[in-house]
Amino acid sequence: MSSSALNSWVDVSRGDPQVFEREFASAPDLAHLSFAARRVLATSASLFYRSGAVATSIRDITGACGLTPGALYKHFASKDDLLNVLVQHGHESLERRIAAARAEAAADVVAQTDAFVRAYVTGHLVNPELAQTVRREYLHLSAPHYESTVSRRRRLRHQLTDLLREGAESGAFHLLDGADGAQPVAVMTLDMCSRTSEWYDPQRAEPIPELADRYVRAALRLAGAPTSP
Repeated sequence: MSSSALNSWVDVSRGDPQVFEREFASAPDLAHLSFAARRVLATSASLFYRSGAVATSIRDITGACGLTPGALYKHFASKDDLLNVLVQHGHESLERRIAAARAEAAADVVAQTDAFVRAYVTGHLVNPELAQTVRREYLHLSAPHYESTVSRRRRLRHQLTDLLREGAESGAFHLLDGADGAQPVAVMTLDMCSRTSEWYDPQRAEPIPELADRYVRAALRLAGAPTSP
């Protein structure tokens, strides 16, 4: 994907509902939602981004959408249901991006790690509002939804941990604590990449592909991969 395509959403203000509408319009995991439901989801996402889910009431959502509570409940059973749809979409889109990148990459562990990290950080940069909202607000989900989300996040961490461990065992990576250091390095890498959503400004920062290159190099250095001369 070209840099211009990756940054195509920047002509609206940060956190504007249109940012989320563009994201949701072609999302396959949201195809079952009606146009009206996606509009409600986009407006709610904007409110969650700006004020947080806890501070956003159903009245705030219905007022911003121009709906009655009864009309809102035709689309979503509760605010928790609405937040869960948003959070699961964020994870689904990231997982899909990572799977596609790994499927196109060479089979060796360095190429697979490069593909994972590149897709992971890019997923946080193409729509930082969504990434930041999901990263922050999943903590406020009800217990069943929260536990499901934590399991989903853990599976992603395990993917990278397994790659790092494989690389350490094969000699492709030189982790500080050997193969036992795979999980700490995975956590450091994921945290480093996910925090880009908090500060990324497409009008000031490097283009996304160049920034992703920088983070991939940093991740491979953390893993102890040999550096090019």
